[in-house]
Order: sequence, then structure tokens, then C-alpha cells
Amino acid sequence: MWASGTVGAVSGPCIAVLGERIVDFVPGDDPQSYRAVAGGSPANVALGVRRLGGEPVLLGRAGDDGLAGLLDRAIVDNGLSTAALLRRSGPSMLAVCTRKDDGSVEYYFYYQGSPDLMWTQADLAEALGEARAAGAVAWHTGSLVSWLGPGVDAVLEAWRAAREAGDLTLSYDPNARPGTVPREVMRDRVERFVALSDVVKVSDEDIAFLCPGERPADVCARWSSSGPALVVLTRGPEGVAAWRQGALIADVPGRSVTVADTVGAGDTVTAALLVGLGDAGVLGGAGRIDGLADADVRSILERAVCAAAITCSREGAQPPTRAEVDAALQG
Repeated sequence: MWASGTVGAVSGPCIAVLGERIVDFVPGDDPQSYRAVAGGSPANVALGVRRLGGEPVLLGRAGDDGLAGLLDRAIVDNGLSTAALLRRSGPSMLAVCTRKDDGSVEYYFYYQGSPDLMWTQADLAEALGEARAAGAVAWHTGSLVSWLGPGVDAVLEAWRAAREAGDLTLSYDPNARPGTVPREVMRDRVERFVALSDVVKVSDEDIAFLCPGERPADVCARWSSSGPALVVLTRGPEGVAAWRQGALIADVPGRSVTVADTVGAGDTVTAALLVGLGDAGVLGGAGRIDGLADADVRSILERAVCAAAITCSREGAQPPTRAEVDAALQG
């Protein structure tokens, strides 16, 4: 849920972000009234990358209904480009949102006929060609496009091909949404992406749904032994932790903040993580993250926790700028 805002100075890594854009219908002051705002986890990540000083390339299949203009305006108003979006026929995706007492949000999605989830091999080749031409060193994806709709297999095959090519660091966030596909189907698809990824960001809520009865730490340790160089777990107010090669290497507590809502907090962690890895010079191919010292990983995660706390202090997905994070860490 975006509003126009200041952006960070762009001098950091070029990061491709592929996935859905969504029009969120959020409740107003009157319980019977709703307003339409731009959203979608991948788009939120791209916005976070931009504000934190990176250069995002937003890849998507855009609809051609009236709401597509609302989504485009939100992107342009926030300093992002629509140049790499593929224009296709169909309605924009919708999500009806319900805010709970703890500030978290539940979603119900309307996606039938939406081009956002109808990726083909040809479209993926075109989109990733745009990303590579722009100088992308990493490709982030996840959320609905990785486990919902007819394009999942095509995205997974492109993910596997990118892993084999070895020129892009692959970042994945399952962003599980119960009630969309059966748990077993979602878990199978998520774990296929995880095994081919270099970096995975997952929440404790994701794991509670995907792997009921398992400890999040055990799942992260297992995943970090199956392919990813780094697995990062977000735990709401408890902060974040990171694993590699099956071992816990960093545990960063949360920061105290008055929560407006939690929308976009996890996406902010992802954006800060990717920009931080880019600043450390370890994006752009397999194996480079392995050489990053544990202390450097912790430092990146401390910035990510700070950035997410600022996002939680604001209504909607409003990630901070690099300067705001710097000021908060110095305060």
C-alpha cells in the first residue's frame, strides 16, 4: 500500500524483482467502506530496494483494465519504472484486506483471468533479458507467482535455468497465503524454489502454515543445507535469525516500536537484505555469499530489522530511505 515518498540515493545494486502487482481494497474508518491502494509483495520489495539505495527492475505481466493505471501511477510516483512490465490483456489482481487487532492483515485474493500469474517461457525470457540488459546482479521472486496460477511451472523452470547460468543471485520469499491452494501443494512448490535459491527469506508464520508441528529453526536449518547459501527467518517483534549450511550464524532481536500495522515489514527485510548483500559486493553469482563473514551478515540483518521497524510504525507498505535507517541506528 503505497503513497508517494522520498527515495534513497541510487548507487547500489541492480536487482530484478518479478511477481504480481495487486490492488488492495483496505477498510476505511467506516467498516462498510473500502479504498483501493497499490500493493503486492514483489512490488513492495522493489519499492524497498529503491528507497534503500538500490536500483530495482520491476518485472511483471500487467493487466489492461482501469485499475492497471492506479498501479502504474503508484510505481511512477515512487521513482520506479514501468518500462520492463509486459502489457497483456486481462484484469488486475485484487485483494480484499481485513486488519486484525494485532496490526496484521488477512487477504482474500481475486485472480481469475489476471495476466500477473500467467507467465510463459517466452515472457520470462523477454523479462529476464530486460533485467540482464539493465545490469541486474540478483533476481528476487516469490509470493503468489511461485505457487498459484498457471505460470508456476514456467517460473520454476526459468529459476532453474538462472541457477545453472550462475550470473544472478536468486532470492526467494514464499510469502505463504493460507486458503489459496492446499497446504501440500504450496509446500511442494515452495521447497522446489528454496532448493534452487541462493537466499531465502521466510517468516515464522509461513513455516507454521507450510510445516505444521515443526520448529521454524529446524526448518531453516534443513533448508540451508539443501541449496541456499543463506536462510533468513523473520519472527515479528522477536527480530530475525539466519542460517547457512545447517547452522545458526546470527540472531538479531527486534526493535521496540509503536505499530501502526505490519503491512510490508517482511518485504522491507527482503529489500534491506538484498541491498546489504549488494553493498557487501557478494551479489552476482553462486558461491559469493559463502565468503561473507558471520559478523557482516549480522550487520546487514541489524539494518534490516531497523528498516522493518520503521515500516511498522507507518500505515501501509512505506519502507524507509537509507538515510532514515542510518539516522535510526545512530539515535
